[in-house]
Order: sequence, then C-alpha cells, then structure tokens
Amino acid sequence: MYVKPNSKVRTIFLLLFCVFAGDLTPVAFGESLFHDGTPEIQAVAASEVVAMPRLTDLARELSPSVVNISVESSAAEAADGEFGGKEENSAPARSSGSGFIIQEDGFLVTSNHVIDKSDTVIVRLLDDKTDYPAQVIGKDQKTDIALLKIDAGRKLKPVFVGDSDALQVGEWVVAIGNQFQLGQTVTAGIVSAKSRRVPTGASGPYDAFIQTDASINPGSSGGPLFNTRGQVVGINTAIFSPGRSQFGGTGFNIGIGFAIPINMARAILTQLRDSGKVTRGLLGVLIQRVDADVAKVLSLPNSDGALVSDVVKGSPAAIAGFRRRDVIVAFNGNKVSEHDELPSLVANTPVGSSVPVDFVRDGKASKLSVTITQLKDTPSKPKIDAEKPDALGLTVETVSVELARSLELNPPTGVTIVKVESGSIADRAGLLKGDVVEEIDGRHFKNGDDFREFVKREFDDLNLSKERLYMALVRRKEGVRYVVIKKTPAVAKVGAKEKVVDESNGTPKQSDDE
Repeated sequence: MYVKPNSKVRTIFLLLFCVFAGDLTPVAFGESLFHDGTPEIQAVAASEVVAMPRLTDLARELSPSVVNISVESSAAEAADGEFGGKEENSAPARSSGSGFIIQEDGFLVTSNHVIDKSDTVIVRLLDDKTDYPAQVIGKDQKTDIALLKIDAGRKLKPVFVGDSDALQVGEWVVAIGNQFQLGQTVTAGIVSAKSRRVPTGASGPYDAFIQTDASINPGSSGGPLFNTRGQVVGINTAIFSPGRSQFGGTGFNIGIGFAIPINMARAILTQLRDSGKVTRGLLGVLIQRVDADVAKVLSLPNSDGALVSDVVKGSPAAIAGFRRRDVIVAFNGNKVSEHDELPSLVANTPVGSSVPVDFVRDGKASKLSVTITQLKDTPSKPKIDAEKPDALGLTVETVSVELARSLELNPPTGVTIVKVESGSIADRAGLLKGDVVEEIDGRHFKNGDDFREFVKREFDDLNLSKERLYMALVRRKEGVRYVVIKKTPAVAKVGAKEKVVDESNGTPKQSDDE
C-alpha cells in the first residue's frame, strides 16, 4: 500500500485499557472503544500454534467488518492518493483506501493519509451498494491513524481486537483491503519481523512496525491485519515498493509490508474518540544513537542508551538538571537499550507524572526525577543560508547575528559549514553543508578564524601513532546532535582530502525530540 509523498507514518505509545470479559456481545461505547475477545470461528487457545489456518472460515467471518473508503479532494490541495491522484482541467482529485469497523454503531478506523485534506469521504460496506458519507472524528498525522463514523441505519459487525505484543515472528496473518480498487481482497502471509523501523526518509520517533509478507498493495492503507484467531493485530499502512526509489511507493508488493501494532493504536483511537486529538508527554531532550565511537569517547561499557545532544530551555529535562552528553539508560523503570525506544516511553507517560530517569554522566550512574509536561507542535527552525577547505575538508563562515538569534546562541558562537569536501575527514564524520559547529570537545568558537586556527593546530599535523576521537556539537534543522570526528594514522598517509580504508562512522542522520 502506498504512503503519499511527504506524509510520514508514525507509531505511538501503549496505555492500559479496560479488558472485556464474558460473552462476545459488543461492549457499551462508554466502557471501551474496542471489542476484546475471539470470534466464534476458531476457538483456538492463545498458546496454540496454528500451522495452516483455515482461511476460508477467516475470510467469511471477517470480511463484513472491512470497508472500502473513497476520498474526493479539491485539486488545489490534494496530493496523489492511494489510487488515482490529480486529474487534468482542475477536476477533483480522487483516491481510495480501506478501513475496519470497531463499533456496531459505525465507528471505524483507517489511515490518516487516506483521508487527509479530503473534502468528501465515502464508505462502502461489503455487499452493500449504498454510499455512506463519513464524519472524521479525529486524526493523528504523527501515527497515520484516523477515526471515522458513519450512520448505516443498522448495527454493523465490529472486529475483535487482539494483542499485537503476543505476535511471534513466523506466525500466520491475514490482510484484507481494497487493493488496486479491485474490491475487497484477502491475502495471507507470516509475521516477518516486529518492532521494525522504516528506512531513513520515512522514519519517525514512534516507529515499531509489524513487518509482514502478506500481500499489501495500493488501496490497502487503513485495512486490518488479522491473526489466525480472527483478531485485529495491526493496521496496514505501507510497503517497500520497487515502483519508487524511496519507502512507500506506488509500485507493487515484493513481500515487505508494514502494519501499525494495534496495541499502539488503541490509546490513539481512544483519545481521538474522546477529544478529537492526541496528547503526548514531553521530556525536552534531543537524542541520538550511542554508537561504538560515542561509547569510546564517553568511556561507556556498551552502546546502550540515548545520548542527549541538547536540552530544550525551560523543559522538564532542563528543570530536572539534564545536560548534554548525558546518556539516558532507563526511563520510569524501563530499560533504554536503543535510543529510538525512548520517544514512545515518554509519549506514553501521562502529563503531570513524576518519573525517575536513570542516566550516565562522566562515567558515573545517576538518577533524576522529571515531571512530564505536554508535547506541543513547534515550527521548524529556519533553514541555514550558506562563506577555504581546511584540514578537515571544510569551508566555513562565522555564524551571522540573525542565525545566532534564531538558534538562541547567546552570545553568538560557532561556524556555519558552507562546503564539505567529498572523502574528507569531515565528510566521513557525517558533517553536512548548513551544519552549525558550535563546539568541539567543549571548545567554543567565536568566529570562523577561531575555528580555522583550531583545525590547523589539531589536524594539519596528522603524524600520530594511534587514533584520536573528537566530539563535535552540531546544529542542523532537525535539531542538535554530537558527531564523532576521527583523527587516525591512516589519514596521515594520504592526506585529509583522500579516501581512507575505514569509512565507518555511524553518525545518525536524524535525532528525536522527546
């Protein structure tokens, strides 16, 4: 299935919900938005492994709960949709997708990118030729989830919601959706992986997808992914497609599809039902991955945790006393092995809660208590305008007063990178044109001359017996992060502008704002 250009798929946090118990009659709306339990088609124990599911029974029982969604948008606003796109002569843009019913009174789930910027949303039920206008109750772009409601004049058949955390790699799953506008299509496959992050360019701080080889194609967006007990365990949202060079193309299925885990969607959908919007917790740090070089520089025993590259002024983290170079290893009792685990943990924390955060500072384990506030959308920082190559392979200029003000650099410090020589030390370190280098190993730079003098002194003479690592604090439009610059004997033999054998650095291209 297809993700529109510039739209991002994101996943979000888990909260505890009321668990429905007893018979399989639908629960009241006020109690829960979801139906927990198992359809009568298969009385399979949760621990039983099903080698070959009876797909005919599943398809017959589950198909009435899956809907087709057609969207019409004004040509001036619409981007290409799931199937179709802009038409000539300023005609309305049309697209289509899928969804599934979660309440018998007409509440249903789909992907946000299916209905985003829509003027009209029409829902069609299985074996029903009536077009039902849908009301958008709420949508969340960060997680690509939307909640709709239709009035069918009768009770509809809702899905039962399962436990996506209980899924196992290799387990059979079934996808149902409106693929290629052919009508409702049933496909099957297995769970290929869990907690999968998508490639650079489409990833976000809440990504933890279910990867499946069940055939998913354009038009499947928003459709359900079922386990063999007939329970929804995911929302089909994207594919790897050979039809485009980047994630989420308009091409065809090659056996790599992604679904949002239903456990992560439950809290989002409940908030959309109750208030039409989503509230997330804020810690107030910019983080990045702890790679081998960072662990070596900071004398860490391993590469676990999230490196704090910046602390937002006035944020809970700033008030609590966090600093740059801190490495967060646990949040509210949950271990942080990978840096991308922290955003969901923070977002999952109720606003106003006081939670313990374990971290390492200067090689020593420490703990602080932080009171979480609400995450609010903030406008992106302005793009940096581009000033001869130095020993690092950089051309730099002094940070302008205007730029320093926009970046809240007081007093103005640092240099702006105008050019990075290909194959240079800076290039291998991951420095980019437009980056603002604020400091290296704690040394701040008053202007371009100050920076060039430092580089000349440190890197002009590369005749050394062993490798030396520098930590550079860099600002770019995505935020602030640390970049490790390597000074190695190998470089000394060929010069700063030549390629060396070791090109590994692992500098992250995106940091996450908690």
